[in-house]
Amino acid sequence: MRASARPLQQFDPMNTARTFSLALLFATSGLFAQNEVQVSSYAFSEGVYPTISFLFEGTDVKYVESFWKDELKKISASVSTKKEVIGKSALVPQVSPDTVRIYMTAEQRKGSPMLTAHVAILTTAGFVGPDSEAPVFDAARAFVQQRSNDLRRQLAQQELTDAEKGLGSLRNELANLERDKERAAAGIEKSDQRAAEAAEDQIKHKSEAEQLKVQVTSLETELATDPDPDRRKELDRLMRDQRKAEDDHRRAQDLERDMTRKSEDLASAIKKNEQEQVELKQRIEEQATLVKALQEKLSGIK
Repeated sequence: MRASARPLQQFDPMNTARTFSLALLFATSGLFAQNEVQVSSYAFSEGVYPTISFLFEGTDVKYVESFWKDELKKISASVSTKKEVIGKSALVPQVSPDTVRIYMTAEQRKGSPMLTAHVAILTTAGFVGPDSEAPVFDAARAFVQQRSNDLRRQLAQQELTDAEKGLGSLRNELANLERDKERAAAGIEKSDQRAAEAAEDQIKHKSEAEQLKVQVTSLETELATDPDPDRRKELDRLMRDQRKAEDDHRRAQDLERDMTRKSEDLASAIKKNEQEQVELKQRIEEQATLVKALQEKLSGIK
């Protein structure tokens, strides 16, 4: 089984517009893309050989060499990977009726996104190059081209998969924001209702407290001249009821303040949420554009 492609840089919801523009540019313009194999040479461990090369971007040496190792295993008696990938006694009938030896290596400068894959094919007539017979050279080019296209398609599919995952993540984030806004709006409605009820309770408890205060004052005056024990008990009860009404009034005031503050906090959260939604929808639109470009890029690789 082929090794997994080196993870491409996935879309981060916090990426800047410049990052998106560069990603879209690479996906659509073919700035660094190469569609056809080239003729070159490379200094392998045993010498400098003519090669058929292909320029890749968005991958690394380990992955490209692993890809070719798997491909050569399908057609070679054995594959060596000590210094470079070598397919020994490989069968490529379109290139030669006899078995051939295939040398493959990838080179990438440190910090560069670009990588060159070199493939040299040794037949009984020597290394295949521009001086080889035209049918042999063309067949060798086609052999390397097809596998380079396979690798390009695999890399493009991984890139598209990552972009689609990024788009799905952004859409999920938007759905979460929309749900948060709905919950906040419901919270405001509930808080406003409880604040209104608390305001009504304040009026009721204040009225009760004032009425009880009048009764307490009246009874205190009466007891000053006629200290009846039973009336004293009634006074104690009235005073307890008055304190309870005053406590209920204060609690209603506190509740109204709390609910009003909560409603204001939720309104502020909704305002922030709406701004985040605007920004997120813009990123979703950009990511959808990138996904479409990558889909076209993948479909264009034959």
